[in-house]
Amino acid sequence: MKSTVLIAAKYGQSDVLEYVTTELPELSAGMARIKIKSAGLNPIDARRMTGEFRMAPLPQTFGTEFAGVIVDIDSANGNWSVGDEVLGSGGAFTHATVIDVPIGNLIAKPASIDWTNAGTLAGVSQTAMTILDDIGNVDSLLIHGGSGGVGSITIQLAVKKGIKVVATASAKNQEYLQSLGAIPVVYGPGLIDRLKAVHSTPFDASIDMAGTDEATQTSIQTVKPNGFIGSISGKKLSPQVRAVWVKRNPSNLKYVVDGIAAGEFKWNIDKSYPFEKAAEAYTSLLGGHTRGKLVFIF
Repeated sequence: MKSTVLIAAKYGQSDVLEYVTTELPELSAGMARIKIKSAGLNPIDARRMTGEFRMAPLPQTFGTEFAGVIVDIDSANGNWSVGDEVLGSGGAFTHATVIDVPIGNLIAKPASIDWTNAGTLAGVSQTAMTILDDIGNVDSLLIHGGSGGVGSITIQLAVKKGIKVVATASAKNQEYLQSLGAIPVVYGPGLIDRLKAVHSTPFDASIDMAGTDEATQTSIQTVKPNGFIGSISGKKLSPQVRAVWVKRNPSNLKYVVDGIAAGEFKWNIDKSYPFEKAAEAYTSLLGGHTRGKLVFIF
């Protein structure tokens, strides 16, 4: 079986992206082969493309989450069959037409979640659950850059736990944040004063999803001295900020996916792109200010 894979042989803007078609090797033990129906795009993909993050040798591949159909599977597996519709985290990459992933990464795709949405859930769900685990029991949470995929789920999970959430975003995304249950605040000059106007006491915790100096300095000044200040941006802007790295946990993923399937959590796709339009999608990803997620459709 062949797979067409998105790669980049050098660092740069989206014009460095190209497609290669390769013959897949024999399926390894403990693995499932998936024909991809959709795959989410995440900021880390674009930052790896530009070379800001250099996690693997060139040429590099992309993508961390997917939804698709099992076309082959290790015969020792007892839970899944060829033809099952699944979603989950990838192995090496997911921006490809066919991929091999560890069987343990899979959960069933609910019938009520369409393919467009299903391929965007694994990364954000597990990251949001990691954030809530890391901050512990708190009463108030400040989220910088709350309108993206991870922010959208984190807000709703936190609100469900009874946490007061204040989230920043651009002016156009204020109503969206409010619809998720957060108190919305526009970022930019005067941010600290606007935050104090809606939350007069220090926050118990903050999480930076924007990766800006404004977010870092604002958290340092508005979170209580022994509070949690974290970031998923991957940028070390201050020794006072703790890096939060996603912990993959299929049960956490299933919890969020089941909540979306039941209508308990809202989920939004900002825009979908045919896999053949990767350069256009990655250009949009670099631009930021998304509301929810971008996704490839295959």
